[in-house]
Amino acid sequence: MDKYEYTIKSEKIKKLVERRDYETAAKIADTIDWERVKNAKLLSTVSQAYEKAGRYEEAKDMLLMAYERAPVGRRFLSKLTELAVKQGNFEEAEDYLKEFTAASPQDPSRLVLLYEIAKAKGESIDRLTMILEAYQKREFEEKWSYELAELYFRAGKTDACVKLCDEIVLWF
Repeated sequence: MDKYEYTIKSEKIKKLVERRDYETAAKIADTIDWERVKNAKLLSTVSQAYEKAGRYEEAKDMLLMAYERAPVGRRFLSKLTELAVKQGNFEEAEDYLKEFTAASPQDPSRLVLLYEIAKAKGESIDRLTMILEAYQKREFEEKWSYELAELYFRAGKTDACVKLCDEIVLWF
């Protein structure tokens, strides 16, 4: 494939991803030799197309290539962790999480990744609650606050659930 054809295909992939036509974008991506591509952002976009098309292994391969080309990208490590969880490969997910934590020890999103791993592994409600409470002390996001309120409810902690729901309504 020459440079002109590559440029046209890569632009088409970007537009298809913007339009959320991930299946078509993934099919076009299959026709490109990604080993020669240096653009980590484009590799990340292709990974997104593969992920949304349910092709997790190809998505992971693209992210690994992107990470090789831009190893400071902790976002790639975060996505690799999420993909490993989706594949049910918890050992790999924990390894990526360790790398992410080493690269960015103060980033509170590591707690969200830890929560997603623990939830997928079926850990106890108390453990899940502890993780989200630690996250909420640093960040107050609607999605994770609601998730924590659900955990309180499932654990029978009605007062904590109601208090948190009132706080969510106040903020959001």
